[in-house]
Amino acid sequence: MMGRSQENNVTVKDIAREAGVSPALVSFVMRNASSGKRNYRVNPDTASRVLDVAKRLNYHPNTSARALKSGKYNTIGMILSDIANPFFAEIARMIEDEAYKNGYSVLFGSTDEDSKKLEQLAHVFIDKGIDGCIVVPSGSSAQCVKPLLDKRIPLVFFDRAIDGIDAPSVLLNNVMVSHSLTQKLIEKGYRFIEMVSYSMDLSNIRGREDGYKECMREAGLDCFVNIHRVEHHESSSTIDGIMADARKRGVEAFVFATNALAVQGMSAIFRSGFNIPQDFGIATFDKNDAFDIYATDLLYVRQPLESFAKELIRILVGEIRGDQEFDAAEHIVLGAEIVNKGAGR
Repeated sequence: MMGRSQENNVTVKDIAREAGVSPALVSFVMRNASSGKRNYRVNPDTASRVLDVAKRLNYHPNTSARALKSGKYNTIGMILSDIANPFFAEIARMIEDEAYKNGYSVLFGSTDEDSKKLEQLAHVFIDKGIDGCIVVPSGSSAQCVKPLLDKRIPLVFFDRAIDGIDAPSVLLNNVMVSHSLTQKLIEKGYRFIEMVSYSMDLSNIRGREDGYKECMREAGLDCFVNIHRVEHHESSSTIDGIMADARKRGVEAFVFATNALAVQGMSAIFRSGFNIPQDFGIATFDKNDAFDIYATDLLYVRQPLESFAKELIRILVGEIRGDQEFDAAEHIVLGAEIVNKGAGR
């Protein structure tokens, strides 16, 4: 005859009867065990006996019923700008792994840099009962995250911040890293260096532009400072024109604000019959598999993805659980490595 443990039909009352305690006490102990705190406020031997019985009977809590009662599903949301971008795809996987280690599942959404879509996703995730959310802002307005703020959903910004919202954040030091990236081009002998960026008002993009400008000015190359800001959804056709004109003007190298812009720029360069690095030096943020396909020399920023993931989950889980040592306005800013792919100039 099949026993209860094989049927996976064990209840709190079964554990209480076996352990000789009340069902209420069993619920209390199991709830604390699932939170990871194990601060029972009951006799430690009794708590241990309850857990041993639960393990022996192969008890599995009814998470759906518990979630309906508490409104908590041990689920976090992550709203990205573009899940197809290699940078965000890789960080999403690491976030999922880190969340799992802490007992959480992850729901993902992609905004395609549309703040209205971000706001809509926030509503969807709230309806799904998320306990907290990691957000890559798609604009500078607080309106896009207002649903989360209104519901007091624990929130951490990643990659970008929004002025006026003192929410926890985990960011790259974009100014410093962009400065270093530009400096590497200068060390390779390039002088006439321009930048291709987005017209969007995003904190990370503006920081990368500032780092480029600062480095050029410190090197006495102010006269060459020029930032081409393209529309996100029309960047490909615009970059073709930028590359063709750059050659005529004698531009020697480009700093691209993102890997997507770099891939478009490299495609335009090769289509025009030019080569890298012989005709143009290239420096960009984040690796893209297309760089290997082109098999060319360039500089790119390798961001600390694993550290980002660990810090994001640490902060968000701490906020969800209300850890006393957690500072609600904690801001983590990390550096990055500059990778020289190929022999260079």
